[in-house]
Amino acid sequence: MASPPAQRPSHVEQIIREGYAKYFEGQIVFLTGSTGSLGGCLLYKLALQLPTRRIYALIRGTPDEAIAKWKRAMPNHTQAILASKKVDFIIGDIKAVDFGIQPSVLEKLRNEVTLAIHTAAKITLDANLHDAIENNCLPSLEMARIASHFRRLKLLIQISTAYINSFLPDGPVLERPYTLSDQDPEEELASALSLDQSPYTGRFASTYAQAKYLMERLLPTRYPLLPILLLRPTIFGQALRHPYPLYGLENSTPMSKFFQYFMADRGATQVWHAAEGYKTGANILDEIPVDFVANACLLHAAARTTGIVQIGSELYQPLTFDEYLDIAVSNAPPAIRRDLPRVVFTEDRSAPQCFLAELVQVASRNWLFDCGRSYWMKQVGGPLSLRADKWEIEEVNKKRIQQIYKRAVERVERARM
Repeated sequence: MASPPAQRPSHVEQIIREGYAKYFEGQIVFLTGSTGSLGGCLLYKLALQLPTRRIYALIRGTPDEAIAKWKRAMPNHTQAILASKKVDFIIGDIKAVDFGIQPSVLEKLRNEVTLAIHTAAKITLDANLHDAIENNCLPSLEMARIASHFRRLKLLIQISTAYINSFLPDGPVLERPYTLSDQDPEEELASALSLDQSPYTGRFASTYAQAKYLMERLLPTRYPLLPILLLRPTIFGQALRHPYPLYGLENSTPMSKFFQYFMADRGATQVWHAAEGYKTGANILDEIPVDFVANACLLHAAARTTGIVQIGSELYQPLTFDEYLDIAVSNAPPAIRRDLPRVVFTEDRSAPQCFLAELVQVASRNWLFDCGRSYWMKQVGGPLSLRADKWEIEEVNKKRIQQIYKRAVERVERARM
């Protein structure tokens, strides 16, 4: 009796066994948001750590302006990125039809691009709903429309956020769609754009999260045949390793902003709501380094993953809010430590909170984001590795606090001049 044919190994099995470099050898990537934290990290990895064939980087303004932004974010790496000769600039605007790309250039992209990664976003947590949708929902829909005409496309990666599900109660959040109602998402989009409101406004951690929620509902209904990966990161942290430790734009790393505000509130007593079922900040405050998000993004590209994937501290090191507070206090200079704010937690959720607690609302919640579709990445080595030991993580957190204190002192000194 003939033996059954051997099963072809999955893409994940191939990556674990053979690595991921081969996949990128022929890839021609269309990348948006390359001047942002995640986009810049992806650009660095695609240009210098992987054998990518070409990167078409969509930029607003001139190439010189984009290069100046890269130099501010990656001062010691930008020249090497340009010297790789892999990067081609595409002038455009994500809020325009066809992203404002010239027809001849667009036709070239349609014939060449194999992987599209849309990271461009405007993360303004207090924006009105209309602006949030215009910046973080409509461009994603336009990206999908453009990508649907890419003749060689293998995958479109759309960056979302784990907090699109911030309307859920505390507890496990799985890698699947959740909906607030059966309302047609097209109707909700039209209502939100015309009235600048939605029946669900206030149910989300931010209008940014609500805009991404709408985007996730609309993409599969408008483009059911397009191979799309919806990547949901939790809070972006500064990089652990690449392009260098502590890489990350200041406005794109919320916990670093939290530390700044916390340290500036000298001698105050801060009242915070404890998460449901807790008396202190023992809830997980989910943060993952931006380079680990980039690594996961690229490994999932190599694995041809589609659907929904969450990337959070479950793949890194979960830390509680109490532990983040301890990091801020224990690494403070002795002269400053005694003047740091005193934090008081209350179980009374109707009690007034300090300004910082109102700003960082997720600190009073305890969602547990499942990252099961990415566990296999712990077996992968090389520059896209998601392995990290406790000592390395502690060192980066220590240096982060020292960096924040140093910048605070520099700002005070500049103000006195």
